[in-house]
Amino acid sequence: MVIKEISRNKYDDFLKKVETYSFLQTSEMKASLESNNRETKLLALVEDEEIFAVGLSFIRNFLGGKRIDFMVGASSYNEKYEYLFYDKMKDYAKENGYLKLVIKLDKDFRKYDQEGKPLTDEDYSTFYKMQELGYIRNDGTVPEYDGSPDYQFVKDLSDFLPDDYDNLLNSFNKNAQRKIKKAKELDIRVREIRKNEMEDFKSLTLETAKRQGFGDKSIDYYNTFYDEFSDKKEFLVAEINLNNSIKRLEEILSGIKENNKNKQRRDSLKNEIESLKDLKEDASRDIIPLANMILVYQNNQAIYFLGGSLTKYQKLPGPFILQFEAMKRIMKRGIKTYNFFGIDGVYDGSDGVLRFKQNFNGYIVRKTGAFIYYPFPKKYKSLLFLKKSKNKLSNI
Repeated sequence: MVIKEISRNKYDDFLKKVETYSFLQTSEMKASLESNNRETKLLALVEDEEIFAVGLSFIRNFLGGKRIDFMVGASSYNEKYEYLFYDKMKDYAKENGYLKLVIKLDKDFRKYDQEGKPLTDEDYSTFYKMQELGYIRNDGTVPEYDGSPDYQFVKDLSDFLPDDYDNLLNSFNKNAQRKIKKAKELDIRVREIRKNEMEDFKSLTLETAKRQGFGDKSIDYYNTFYDEFSDKKEFLVAEINLNNSIKRLEEILSGIKENNKNKQRRDSLKNEIESLKDLKEDASRDIIPLANMILVYQNNQAIYFLGGSLTKYQKLPGPFILQFEAMKRIMKRGIKTYNFFGIDGVYDGSDGVLRFKQNFNGYIVRKTGAFIYYPFPKKYKSLLFLKKSKNKLSNI
């Protein structure tokens, strides 16, 4: 058995035999990555033209050479062929001169409650198997967010299927319930965006990327993802019509009698109305996008892949109603698991992304993370030493 590059048709045909696999493993993702200037290959474990396992790799520059990565490992209908794929990849990497081979596996290592307290024992079985094949556990050179995140926040929707939205709402914490109620009062609406609105979509993801210190995708990436994933995805946006919201709050205010009992409520509404009017004065249009997301549907789960929001409108509850409406859409498809995707895996309150997701009450899955193989360890160490020496000299 050997590793060789195969066509998209053969790759897709093989994945149809696999029960579950990540969207990060698909040829649709290959096309999306390439639109973002990534070099990719569809590789397979093959013997006598028969395919036993497949994996989507992407290649990047590394220490003057190249490295090859698999975001979620390989897929097969039989796990033994998956690990044989990883074994044969060592030969492939060496034959093709790669300086580094990275395998990230989409396998659970441990589950925690949303505060970070363990719910299950640690599962080292994958570690032992990869070590037997000659891989080392992540040596700190592969970020936790590379490919599939090492820590993922998940909510089980099975108790609310097919359409128990009231109990779904009640399963959130009081803050989320309050925010969603406010969003409905403001008539903030969630809808699927059209492809010709991609510039607006990117404006939110770009600001969020800058705010959180990571790079955004290109507009070509979003357009390609939109086309390639077709009905397996939804690009959603939560937006507010400022004129309608102001009018609605004024109507509510006019229906509340002026007395001491209602003073706090009336004052709150007046302040909200003035805040919306201030936003309207600064806005270039009446309908404002507040938060957006890409929702990806798989057979076994739906994933909040990425999204964004505007700092200027963070006091408005757009992100909360967006998540609620996303879960309702997931439930309509009969999908039991909602994966909010990446968090830092730090539970000291410093992870703002985790704090937001905790509003919806879920649990945390830690994946096994990355495994690394260096085909030419001496060459790697020499190049790394030269790079560090060069950096030291440049700082003198």
